[in-house]
Amino acid sequence: MSNSFYRWVLCAAVAAAGSLPSSAAEPQLLWKTNVGARVYTSPVVCDLLPSPGLEAVVCASEERQVVCLSAAGERLWSFSEGFSARLTSTPSVADLDGDGRPEIVVAGGGGDAGANVVCLDAQGKQLWRAKLEGEVDWSAPVVADLDADGSPEITVGTRSGFVFCLSARGAILWRVKLGDGASGLIAAADVNGDGKKEVCAAADRTLFCLDSSGRTLWEASGPTACNGASIGDLDGDGALEIVAAYDDQTLCLLDRDGRLVWAYHGGYSGGGATGFAPPCLGDLDGDGMLEIVVGDFNGGVRCVDRGGNERWYLNFGRAIGDPPVMGDVDGDGEIEVVAGFEDGSLVCLNRMPAVEWRCMTDFRSPFPSLGDIDGDGRVEVLAASNDNSVYCLRAAGAGRAGRLPWPLRRHDLAQTGAVVIK
Repeated sequence: MSNSFYRWVLCAAVAAAGSLPSSAAEPQLLWKTNVGARVYTSPVVCDLLPSPGLEAVVCASEERQVVCLSAAGERLWSFSEGFSARLTSTPSVADLDGDGRPEIVVAGGGGDAGANVVCLDAQGKQLWRAKLEGEVDWSAPVVADLDADGSPEITVGTRSGFVFCLSARGAILWRVKLGDGASGLIAAADVNGDGKKEVCAAADRTLFCLDSSGRTLWEASGPTACNGASIGDLDGDGALEIVAAYDDQTLCLLDRDGRLVWAYHGGYSGGGATGFAPPCLGDLDGDGMLEIVVGDFNGGVRCVDRGGNERWYLNFGRAIGDPPVMGDVDGDGEIEVVAGFEDGSLVCLNRMPAVEWRCMTDFRSPFPSLGDIDGDGRVEVLAASNDNSVYCLRAAGAGRAGRLPWPLRRHDLAQTGAVVIK
């Protein structure tokens, strides 16, 4: 049976029934917290404070506020100074100064006032602020030790076509102009195996690989606008590959030198916003190799294997709000995919694929993250939504906290967009 026929059957079932038959009950709502404004970024689940459990950091986007919630959903602190536009950039969390305690980095703003990169301590106090030219939105600052000197750098992309690199203290180390429309979704990893990390950033149709000083190592041109990339060892040879996502529903796998290995096209030929967001990577079928799971703005979620072959495709008819996340959320030993859609639904898919559960938020586009926020060893699903709320859910059976191959929007707290197995 052909992949195209299988895809038609799956899409017809979703269109007719609203979703495929669910194999599990809806998850339990543990708490729901109103943060006072619409949220356009996914929560970051992290350990900031000595209190029991973890914390969730999220941007109350329209209020231009960074909000920290406790494991029970209580507001611990908020920060709202100096952002000139709504916050649509996901925060990053990392120990910048080497004191063993995490800092929070948020980038946002734009227009005539420019953008700001702000570093906060675990209590929400500002440590430093850096001013950038241009606008930062729908992105995330990436924290990585690019030059292997023991101190991390922060890279940020702007809509005006620049990539900025900042020191751990907020000093601008370098900036490069890539084009007229740089994607803010940057990835960072040691792509070429030289012991230092490279930065992969997009501008228009081109994906650039920059070294630790901002020099272009290679560039790869694609068919349409590039929305960014994710990095991982897809073929198991010990070297990293780059998966670039494009506006015409194309995925391109590039080797460490930027050479095209294969291209996959999703096949959608309709108008409007239909493109791929940067994918998540994880071993979905348990064979020890990474699969690619990607959502599109036409409502589709699909799995592509390391050879560029489509494993499955589902279309829910509503745009996906953010890249999916992956983890064992129900304790069955299998990895699930969780995605949020414009109609307000949060959907959990297994590898078959089948819809394990589907629940509704009160408004559109929930942005999911996974983590054991209450410290009980079981996985919770956190979702921030346009209804001003952050939801904390637990699926029946609740999975083990260690089985989370891609739990956050860009994989990890530093938002690197890279799976690196040491």
